[in-house]
Amino acid sequence: MAITKYKVIKKNLEAVINYAMNGEKTENGILVSAINCLPQTAYSQMMLTKKAFHKEDGRLGYHIIQSFNGNEISPDKCNKIGMELAEELWGDKYQVIVCTHTNKQNVHNHIVLNSVSFIDGNKYHNSNVEIALLRETNDDICRKYGLSIIKSTKATQVSDIAKSRIANYNRNSGKMELIKADIDEAIKDAQKFQEFVDRLNYKGYYIKKSGNSISISSPYYNRNIRLARAFGEDYTFENIKTRIYHSGLYDYMKANKPQPKVYKVRIYDGIKIDQEKLKSSSFYRLYVHYLYLLGKLPPKIHYEERTKEYYQEIDKFNKLADEMSLICTYNLNSKEDVKNLRIQYIEEVTPLKAEREKLRQLYRKTTNETDRSFLEYKLNNLTKDIDKINSKIQTCKRIITKSEKGEKEDILIKNRVAENQLNNELEGSKNKDKKELDRATSPI
Repeated sequence: MAITKYKVIKKNLEAVINYAMNGEKTENGILVSAINCLPQTAYSQMMLTKKAFHKEDGRLGYHIIQSFNGNEISPDKCNKIGMELAEELWGDKYQVIVCTHTNKQNVHNHIVLNSVSFIDGNKYHNSNVEIALLRETNDDICRKYGLSIIKSTKATQVSDIAKSRIANYNRNSGKMELIKADIDEAIKDAQKFQEFVDRLNYKGYYIKKSGNSISISSPYYNRNIRLARAFGEDYTFENIKTRIYHSGLYDYMKANKPQPKVYKVRIYDGIKIDQEKLKSSSFYRLYVHYLYLLGKLPPKIHYEERTKEYYQEIDKFNKLADEMSLICTYNLNSKEDVKNLRIQYIEEVTPLKAEREKLRQLYRKTTNETDRSFLEYKLNNLTKDIDKINSKIQTCKRIITKSEKGEKEDILIKNRVAENQLNNELEGSKNKDKKELDRATSPI
C-alpha cells in the first residue's frame, strides 16, 4: 500500500529540510538523496535559486510524504521509488530532496520540493490536476514494483473532472485535429525532443512539460491542453520521445553522427603537495618526508576517459556558479543593477590595461636580466588581476543576456494571450451576429 500526502511550505523551509534529513531517522544520512542539488547544501542552493529570480516569498516549497507498508518494502527500495517519483515529476526543472525515514513501523519518504524552477524561475502550482498527476504517477511506479495501491475518493473526483475537460476539448474537434496534425508533423521532422519543441514554438504554440505529461497552449484554443488526455497515450513525454527517436530521420542522423573524441586524463589519487610551501617551510618538508615514509606518497596514478561534452558541462556549471555568486555577493535585484556593476568593472580594468601596456613597452626596451625578471613578475600579477575583472565583466554580460531573453519570452507569451483573447472575442461576436440574423429571418 502506498499513500501520498501533500503540504505547502509557507515558512521555515530550512526547518522542514532539517527534519526530513534528520540522521536519526535516515540511518545517519545514508537514506538521503537529492536531484539538481547536493543534500548537504540543499537549503542554500534552493534559496540561491529563489534569490536569482527574486521569488523569496510566498510559497517556499512543497512537502510530500510517501508512505508504505513496512512489511512490503525495504528502506533502500523506498528511497529508490521516491527518487523515481521525484525525477519523473520534477527532475527537469526543480531542486528536490528525498529522505527515507525508518524510525516508525511503516517506512516512508519525506520529499521536499523547491517551489521555484532553477531553469526558468517559474513557480510550481499545486493545482488539483497536478495533485492527481502526483498520485497517478505514484500508483504507476508502485504497480511497476509490485506494490499495492489505494484509490481515494478525491482522486476519483479529480479524474472525473479531467474526463469532463477532455469532452470539452473534443467538442472543438476541427481545431483539435489541426493541433494534432501540427504535433505529428513536428514529431516527424524532429531529430530530438528540443527540436520538436522549437518547431511547435515557431508555429505559435507554447509547450509545458511536467513529469511524463506535456501541456500545450494553442493559437486555436484558449485553454491549455494536456496532450495525453486529448489525444491518447501516444502523446505522453516518453512516447513522443520514442516516436521521434524511431523516425527514419533520427536513425539516419544517428548512424552518420561522428563519434565524440575521447581524451585520456591522468588522475592523481592522494595528497597534493604545495610546491611553494615546500620551498619556504622546513616543517612542511619534514611533513612531506613522513608522508613518504608512511606510504602516503607518491600519489597513485590512474587514467580516466573524458569527452568534449564533459568539459562543456563543467564549464556550463562553473559559469552558472559564477553568476549566482555575483548576484548574491552584490545583492543584484534588477538588470540595471547588473549593468551598473559591469560599467564599474570596465572603469576599474581600463587603467590596469593601460599600465600593463606601459610595462610591456618597458620590458621590451630593458636589457638588464634582473630588471627584466622583476618586470615579468609585475606583468604576470597584473595580467592575473585583469583576467579576474574581465571574467566578472563576462559574467555580468551573461546575466544581462539571460534577463533580456526572459523579457522577450514574457512579451511573446503576453502577445499570444492577447491574440487568443481577441480571436475568442471575434468568434463570439460572429456567433452573436449569426444568432440575431437567424432570429430576424426566421418565420413567425
